[in-house]
Amino acid sequence: MRPKIRMNIKNVFKKFGIKIKEFFSDDYGGSLVEYALLIGFALFIFFIITGVITSILDWTVGLSSDFLNIFGG
Repeated sequence: MRPKIRMNIKNVFKKFGIKIKEFFSDDYGGSLVEYALLIGFALFIFFIITGVITSILDWTVGLSSDFLNIFGG
């Protein structure tokens, strides 16, 4: 029973290695540089959006505290 399990693990690692080689040598898909640029651009946009949302939230909190100070709440 044990040799069969060992052969399956070897086959899994062999298939994993083949898939990695295919990914790096694929001429039809994007290169790693393109993927890195896309991920970087997505993170850049994400941080811009989160910055705008947090500034809007801070602005509304400031308005509510000013409202409470004016009307004695």
